[in-house]
Amino acid sequence: MRKYYRTTLIGLLGSAIALSSTQVAAETWRMATKVPADSFEGRLHKEFADKVNEYTDGGVKINVYPSEQLGDAQTVLEQVSSGIIDIFVDDVSYLNRFNEDITWTSAPFLFDDRDHWTCFMKSDYFHDILGKIEEEDNIGVIGEVGPFGRGFRVLVTKDEMQSFDDVQGTKLRLWDNQMMVDVWTALGTDPLVMAWTDVYQSLQTGIVEAVTSPSILVESMKFYEVAPHIARTDEFNQANAYMINLGSWSEISGENQEAVIRAYHEVSADAMEGLQASFDESLEKMEAQGATYTELNTVPFVETAAKIYESYETEGRLPEGLLDAVDQARTSCN
Repeated sequence: MRKYYRTTLIGLLGSAIALSSTQVAAETWRMATKVPADSFEGRLHKEFADKVNEYTDGGVKINVYPSEQLGDAQTVLEQVSSGIIDIFVDDVSYLNRFNEDITWTSAPFLFDDRDHWTCFMKSDYFHDILGKIEEEDNIGVIGEVGPFGRGFRVLVTKDEMQSFDDVQGTKLRLWDNQMMVDVWTALGTDPLVMAWTDVYQSLQTGIVEAVTSPSILVESMKFYEVAPHIARTDEFNQANAYMINLGSWSEISGENQEAVIRAYHEVSADAMEGLQASFDESLEKMEAQGATYTELNTVPFVETAAKIYESYETEGRLPEGLLDAVDQARTSCN
């Protein structure tokens, strides 16, 4: 079986460096994000753009378009693939429109903890998936997937949730991801797919009763105003991935590619340092306005999910070798 090894846009550096002396024209990239510009992540994306401009001496400029200004994730990724948009920033699982196997990197309650997940994301199994997307769909990922963390996941609800039983039958907003819908349905909720930017109004009107969210986005999206109960679930691990059109990437010099990767790693380090502090500050503000916070006992979620994934494997619904790769990742990075 042929192996596809992910370049992480570093393997392309050799040939680009050779051309760097003749490549002087400045490039301007369009970068689309889902998050508000003034959110914790939004500020980091702006910092990334500023660092790229600085480290390339203006050779690469990035215009940031926050809050889905250029369209929803699936629309934007099609345009990244074709080169209309240069970069989309969000969870790497959005690449599932090109390869469904990547969906399972964000499977609810599949991994033991973040270390387990991070090890899996460095595996040949995961690199093979990204390699196929690079080859067939012209999209790569700047740096490794994982360093630019997004904190933990929470469930934001109109009614207080104290246990697995409380979640049963809840009308839950999810995004356009069939795996996520299937698993949360099996976990006992009633999912409804809608755009991220429609969540606030849908919570307000009762179309949905809950949304699963990165913890650091609850305040900036103002969900707590209409759904004041926040419960930590650690549902799955996330990291921002800078998904880039490979044509755009190949048009800049090797020196500038190195500068972009440097900016990515520096912003990733800033993200990891600031995540918990940012959430603590955010939570204090939300609690002052009546929000509540709890940490759910996730054991019933994990136990139920394990049975779901075992049944999926028996039915042939899981990618071949996934559960073996997940199991190997428990020890391969130790």
